[in-house]
Order: sequence, then structure tokens, then C-alpha cells
Amino acid sequence: MEPFRFTLRQLQHFITAADVGTVTAAAEAAHISQAAMSQSLSELERAVGQQLMVRTRSHGIQLTSSGRRFLNDSRALVARAADVQQEMVDRAGHLVGPLDIGCYTAVAPFWVPFIAEKFIIPNPEVSVRIDEGDGHELQRRMLDGRYDAVITHTGHLVDGVLHEVIRKGQGYALVSPSHRLADRDAVHVSEFGDDEFVLLDVPSVRDAQLPKLRAAGLGPNVRWRSTSFEAVRGMVARGLGWSVLVQRPPVDISYDGLPIVTIPLIDFESSDVCIAYVQERRSRRLAELIGLCKAEGARLDASNASNRAPDAP
Repeated sequence: MEPFRFTLRQLQHFITAADVGTVTAAAEAAHISQAAMSQSLSELERAVGQQLMVRTRSHGIQLTSSGRRFLNDSRALVARAADVQQEMVDRAGHLVGPLDIGCYTAVAPFWVPFIAEKFIIPNPEVSVRIDEGDGHELQRRMLDGRYDAVITHTGHLVDGVLHEVIRKGQGYALVSPSHRLADRDAVHVSEFGDDEFVLLDVPSVRDAQLPKLRAAGLGPNVRWRSTSFEAVRGMVARGLGWSVLVQRPPVDISYDGLPIVTIPLIDFESSDVCIAYVQERRSRRLAELIGLCKAEGARLDASNASNRAPDAP
């Protein structure tokens, strides 16, 4: 058998350099000297017989076309090596290794603290990194090998990913107490007519929610926009318009202490919260996280159903 001409460590250095964009930053991230990082990258290029990157003072590291293809292969190879190592460690009964997660910004406040307390702290040998951002973009990076999984909505899924639902969607209308529909038990989307609308202005919501509203017979009169979930709630609380959201905090009060009213929507099909992943990166670490989140989602759904059940006569 021909010996390997490069090492996993060199591949890790190459991946880090491609991710952070400069040799200096890559050396800092890998806790080695800049000279050692430069040597590792140069030796890797000699080993594969191709130029993988161009290094300039003004633009840092730029991957060549060969480098971009090799980066995807490197990510897959390093991930598989980590899984093999994990499989050996699993026999000892505990989790070890990296787990890189993307989380859609709007769901992050509901899931990141839970994951930190219930998964990261109890598993100190799992190196968990969580990045927040747009659900679509995070999934595209996952397909490029940057993440093991992405927490998002089923309505935001892109082609080529698998998913497991961790909590059922709970789409609702959000209004101020003074709104003309505030005392209703449930409403049709079309009943809001030309009322001014407050949009959670992120790509995945624009692409998924607005078409659903139009399909339900309403072209929303978008008057206000914000990329912040809580800013949307705050504007609604001040009577500036109404909105449709899926994630629901346990209290119907805005950040500045004003009450808000939630109303179930009769004809709006909301998406579920899910964990998207690609099959080749479904490690035991990820399976354990998915199982933990599904159990928490079931607990929250049961709690909400109990709290909203009508009082017995």
C-alpha cells in the first residue's frame, strides 16, 4: 500500500485557513506559529501536486479552482476521520469530538440556551460550535461541509438535506390589545384586510411566509420591517401593526413591558422547527443532540397544550 503523502493535521490546517481567510488568523486558531502554518500549507500543496490557494497581502487567502474542490474533499475526509475516532470512543460510553451547528437567528433564543445547558455542559469532550444566521445560507454552508447540522424551519429547507422535526409549528397572529380582533379566539388571515403589517424581514421568512399569506387571501400591507424578532414584537405591542410569527415566548409581553395578544390562525399552515443535516455527517454526537431536542420539543408542546386547555366545568 502506497503511504499517504499528506496528513489529517495538514488538512485541518488547510480547512482552517480557507475558513478564516489569512495565514495569521489560521495560525492563531490552530495555536501554532505563522511560520509553522505556512510550512504546513506549502507541504500540503507539494504533496497533492497542485496550487490550492493564492496568498496576497491585500486579500489574504484566495482558493484556486483546484483548492475549492479539494476543500470539500478535505472536509469530508476530516469529518469521516472524526467519526471513526468517535466510533472507537463510543465503546467507552461517552461522546467525544467536534459538532458544528448552524442555527436560524429567529429560533436561536429558544434553542441555544437549552443546548448549552443540557448538551454542551454534560458532554465536555464534545467541541460544540454554534453559528447563527439565515436558515438558507447556513444550509448551503452545511452542504459545503461547514456544519454538521442546521436548526431551522421545515419551510426553509433547501434541496439535498434531510431533517427531523424537533417541535411542531405554532403559527399565530400577533396584535396589540387595542386591535379590533384582539378578543377573538381564532381568526382567518383575510380578516386583517389592509391593516398595516410588521414583517420579520429575513430572507427565509420573506420567501416562505409571504407566499402563504397571499395563498390564504391576503396581500399583507407591509408598513414596518425589522430583522429582529423582539423588535417586531415591540412594534406590534405599540399598536404599529400586526404580524405573523411561529416561535412563541412563554410570556406575551414585549421587551419594554407592553402586553401583546396572540391569536391562532385558522387557515395559515406554519412550518415546524427541525434539525437539517446530511446523511454522511450524522454522527452519534448529532443523533444524541437530535434526540435531546425532540424530547424537549415534545415536553414544551405537552406543557402548552395543558396550559391552554379550557377549564373543566
